[in-house]
Amino acid sequence: MTNKKILLITYYWPPSGGSGVYRWLNFANKLCDLNYDITVLTSKTPNYQIKDPSLENFVDSRINVLKISSFEPSSFFQSKNSNSDNLSSVGVLNKIKLYIRANFFFPDSRKFWINKASDYASSYIIKNKIECLITTSPPFSLNIIGYQIKKQTNCKWISDYRDPWSDFFQFRKMPMSKSTLKKHKEWEKTCLKFADSVIVTSPRLREEYLNFNQNTYLINNGFLNYNANKKSESFNMVYSGVMKSSQNPKNLWKVLHEISQSNKSFGIDLNLKLIGHFDNEIKNNKYIELLKNKIKFHDYTKKQYLDKQILDTNCFILCDINEEKSGNLIPGKFYHYLSFKKPIIAFSSNKSDTAKIINETCSGKVFNFSEENDLKNHILELYNNFKNNDVPNPNKNYDKYLISNLTMDLNDVIKNTLT
Repeated sequence: MTNKKILLITYYWPPSGGSGVYRWLNFANKLCDLNYDITVLTSKTPNYQIKDPSLENFVDSRINVLKISSFEPSSFFQSKNSNSDNLSSVGVLNKIKLYIRANFFFPDSRKFWINKASDYASSYIIKNKIECLITTSPPFSLNIIGYQIKKQTNCKWISDYRDPWSDFFQFRKMPMSKSTLKKHKEWEKTCLKFADSVIVTSPRLREEYLNFNQNTYLINNGFLNYNANKKSESFNMVYSGVMKSSQNPKNLWKVLHEISQSNKSFGIDLNLKLIGHFDNEIKNNKYIELLKNKIKFHDYTKKQYLDKQILDTNCFILCDINEEKSGNLIPGKFYHYLSFKKPIIAFSSNKSDTAKIINETCSGKVFNFSEENDLKNHILELYNNFKNNDVPNPNKNYDKYLISNLTMDLNDVIKNTLT
């Protein structure tokens, strides 16, 4: 029996760093172990904000990687300040750039990749008898690429949504016209209906997309394996990844400062590691300034070094989007945190998918962004556990979110799609 041939089209692929690359890098590697013949099509001229060339060493040698170039105007819209979330509307030039980005580059600034990638992939699928096409977004241009390929080849198409499309949280911060938003919604609906199968990463998004495609499946993000732990001398609190202004847990910084002032022992033991890219609003927070001797900002760290850097973490910080409409997106770093089996302090709506998964896994506690007293009491409880050498339950089982098990779920979706 010959191996099933899959073409995966993704914008984020090594040397890209950040959470967007891990999902399909891990899945592609594991699918090779299930005897799939995997070809990846990605950009030859990408504009990645975060790069991690070391990840190229983790690409399975059995994967055939193809790259095609395209015009990339996205760098024009990026702030010269690397600590900006690129959504600033301060100043006339920024307002103009943001308006152009929101309304003239549909569905996003990778639009110039659509036709070239579609034509190249269609030809490749026909020539090489590819049986299944998988696209993963964002960028949402990938959905239109999948749609065009499906029309040209009638190849079975699985469309993976790491984030919601028309309800993408960044859209709500952009000066997007009603007509442009309507266009996003129309194309989202069209692509969802035209795909043979749809995969999403959160329960609420699955509920929404089931209205357009009954073959919509939930496959969470996950982690490769459990990480070891190391005893800490300090009370180490860690956030790793990107933190945008819309994720800023302002009351956390305030509470940590207040506890440090009232509890001398806590003030001595506290060590807050903020690893990755942080919006200037966070770096300039007055309580961050007051805690500067207890806080260390670290640049983005390669995955292979990050795990070693945070082995002695006592609790992790997780931040959803601080908006009423948010809730159908689970931050990818949650699963990385799970692999350490350490308590998570999460900031999210109590009705969000993030809150539900944390409660289901008993992996931490969820606070809304305005809470103070309960947050303070919980941090003191975790600190007392640290002082008393109370170790979190090491027998917690999160095997459901191991990539090896999630790949078996993906395997079922592929088989159902090809049937």
